[in-house]
Amino acid sequence: MRVYLEFAKKSFQNNIVYRMDYLAGVVNAIVMIFVNISIWKAIYEEEESLEGVQFKMLVTYIVLSFLMQVVYMMDEYIIESKVRSGLISSDLLKPINFRLYLLSHHLGTTVFRLLMQLLPAIIVSIFLFKLLMPFSTIMFVYFILSALLGYLVLYNLNFIVWVSSFWFYWTFSLVTIKDAAVMIFSGALIPLWFLPQGIVDFIKLTPFDSIFYTPIRVYLGMIPQEEIWSSLMRQAFWIVILFVIGQLLWKAAAKKLVIQGG
Repeated sequence: MRVYLEFAKKSFQNNIVYRMDYLAGVVNAIVMIFVNISIWKAIYEEEESLEGVQFKMLVTYIVLSFLMQVVYMMDEYIIESKVRSGLISSDLLKPINFRLYLLSHHLGTTVFRLLMQLLPAIIVSIFLFKLLMPFSTIMFVYFILSALLGYLVLYNLNFIVWVSSFWFYWTFSLVTIKDAAVMIFSGALIPLWFLPQGIVDFIKLTPFDSIFYTPIRVYLGMIPQEEIWSSLMRQAFWIVILFVIGQLLWKAAAKKLVIQGG
């Protein structure tokens, strides 16, 4: 396990070199939050609530959604670049678990984003956008746990798309489709409570709402405390399902390995 912590540490240190890029990312996130809040403010038209949702809660939802997107950002083409360059073959020969190596690499970057992007952006958001505090201390703890599970749901979903590079020379189209599906169906772009109930019921049959919608609803206290554990277990269920699918594809890809360059 120590070797994977070293991978995460190295990834963290590599990101320090480009810390100005992440500072720009903070500014970009704040600007995007401001733009989206302005759009929703025009939709509300001086109304205190819409569809039973107060504007203050919507603002907090938007802020959390964008900040989580910043933290959840991953290298979408890390496997594709290794496959096309031929470096994947040397990675598979190393005495390490490639999936754990990949997770460690992304966790190192995620920790850097938490410290260098999320914390400054939260401080700014509290004062600039009047971000609501957690519904309660225990709900905040549940939110952290749910957000972590949401990250793992997205990571395992991403891995399934990434490993497709063993069969597709370019994965740009697949990544774009996946990103669009995540943005729409996870509630990252529009809170799901504004969508028709039939669509919401369909989305709940997928892992998408476990990524953003569930953690943010926990933060806002919109999920009764007696139902939180079932929501967390549902997130864990999708992590297991997506992990198994990814593992099956990974084993098939390792057998099929064909170096496409390098």
